[in-house]
Amino acid sequence: MVRKFIRILTFLLSITVLVLTLALTWEFPTFAQTIPGLGMSSDEEISVKPYVPVFNRGNLEIAPVFLDGKIIGTIASFIKLDSNTNKNQASIYSAVVRSQLIHSKLQKILHNMSRYTQEVLPNQGISTIEAQEKELRKQLVTTSSESKGTTFVSVTFPKNDVPEIIYSVTQADIERPRFGGSQPLKIAKGATEIAEKILIQAWKERQTPYLLAQVQLAMLLLVALTCSSLTLGWIQKQLTIRQRKLKDSLSNSETIQLEDNQTFSSSKITEKFRAIASPFDNLSIEQRYSVNAFYNSTLFWTQWLVWLLGIGYISSLFYWSRSWSNWMVGVTIRGSRAEQVIVGWAPLDWILSFGREASLGTPLFILLLLLVARLSIKGGDVLTNFLARRWSEQKSIQKRQTLRVSTLARVSKAWLRAIVYLLLGMTLLHHLHQLGTFTQVVTVFVGFLSFALSLASQNLLKDLIAGLMILSEDQYAVGDWIVVDGQDGLVESITLRVTKLRNLNGELITIPNGSIGVVRNLSSEWSQVNYAIEVAYDADVDRVMGVMEAIAQQLYCDPQWQEQILEAPKVLGIDKIAHTGIVIRLIIKTQPMKQWLVAREFRRRLKKAFDLQGIEVGVPQQVMYVNGPFAKTSNGNFKINSQHQN
Repeated sequence: MVRKFIRILTFLLSITVLVLTLALTWEFPTFAQTIPGLGMSSDEEISVKPYVPVFNRGNLEIAPVFLDGKIIGTIASFIKLDSNTNKNQASIYSAVVRSQLIHSKLQKILHNMSRYTQEVLPNQGISTIEAQEKELRKQLVTTSSESKGTTFVSVTFPKNDVPEIIYSVTQADIERPRFGGSQPLKIAKGATEIAEKILIQAWKERQTPYLLAQVQLAMLLLVALTCSSLTLGWIQKQLTIRQRKLKDSLSNSETIQLEDNQTFSSSKITEKFRAIASPFDNLSIEQRYSVNAFYNSTLFWTQWLVWLLGIGYISSLFYWSRSWSNWMVGVTIRGSRAEQVIVGWAPLDWILSFGREASLGTPLFILLLLLVARLSIKGGDVLTNFLARRWSEQKSIQKRQTLRVSTLARVSKAWLRAIVYLLLGMTLLHHLHQLGTFTQVVTVFVGFLSFALSLASQNLLKDLIAGLMILSEDQYAVGDWIVVDGQDGLVESITLRVTKLRNLNGELITIPNGSIGVVRNLSSEWSQVNYAIEVAYDADVDRVMGVMEAIAQQLYCDPQWQEQILEAPKVLGIDKIAHTGIVIRLIIKTQPMKQWLVAREFRRRLKKAFDLQGIEVGVPQQVMYVNGPFAKTSNGNFKINSQHQN
């Protein structure tokens, strides 16, 4: 397992080194533009895309503005527009479209700056990064102006080129909360300062010295991720070994032995397994197993979470992969102001703002859902086992309730899994719906599928309701011996849908709960030996009943059998007189599931007593009449009549 894990890490490390090498030798002018919603070519038609997150603040919707995958600010628009505004105007003034327009124009200017430093400045003898940055600051001109009541922010590069309007101050920008004043000119002036700063910074992030520094940081982070993952993997391996031993201990300590009709017994834990579970001495084996499984599952999903967040952070170090980071981890506008660059971490801000000012990336969102689902299931198992043990340890609880506690615990775990998976599916469908995955065709298909499932689930619903009634009425529990529709066996498991029996032949019988009618429970609360024996017709019945009474009382007083027999045995008397003999019946009230064991012992002792007393069991009797040449003599033999002799 360790070798396989090391191979995977080596493969990931090789891919990362290859990508970083390409980053140093080849500039990716269009790579970031391939990520949905984060980049757009200036030649493309601007259209609304659902990949740019939108956040609501009062009657405003706020959308982040990206440059090279980094949030450089936010843009606002009204949620509700005037009824006079046509659809084209509504699309133009939406926050998503305004964000995409600003991004595409800034991306075009940044691309021109990179070409200018690669093609023009080297011909002028300007090759150092410091000198090129100084020249870029001279050529980059950001201005704010007002025309016809509208305030604009324009960027010119080079300075003798035509100005490019990248931002216009709208009424939504004026009305959004801010600290620097709400005058349009002040808003535009702050935007010009931001535009110049972020364009120069974005250009510097594309240069080789900056990329080399980021590569060093990325390699250190990869080493740290690998070490932490190996450490977590080693701990998880130890937990897996302990979990296997606890599973063997659990199977050895709760064995079901079938003897004739049934025997149910539990064996003690060996000292070897006690030593294994020493950190949890105050817990039962099943509780230790569930706690160990919870820890194991936590470490497993933590490794995935660490790698996802680590790769997401490493991707954010480079301009060409920062869009991947936004897609994997998410974006945030928490604590943002229109006039400053936003700094924050999406997962933390998503938790602090309850999702109102940050969004999670799709991979991280799915991973967190799986993490919460698995930990909820494992944590629910721990809690269920704890409550079941507390209930079963109560002094006032009856032995019958112990079986019911075990059954309810298993059903509760199954219900918990069903609820968690249902919520997980609903959440994923809602997330896909928000991403615009469900088109009209998909919606119609899902509708037909839901209708078909509703028809097919009628019997399932019947089984579930019947399962609830069985559990609530305590008709039987795991460990009971029942008879259902001619099928008898030990109840191995009960779910809300089916009941599973194991008969004496070892066959597993699965019965849907909805088809169960009359149930004969042979082990509820107490059991009873109903024994009848047929003795010879000429036997002394009083003497026979006395022998049976004596043997039954002797068994009842035996210390080895006292715990199995609840009440003194009773000889009911003669049940039947027939040509085969006389039937005498006796009953013995026993502990649940012990009637067959007690009956065997009673029959063994009764056979010995009958042999000593010379009591014979009944045998079929038949009288034969002879009318012919034969006559019966006084000694019982037959002879030929003289009248028939020749």
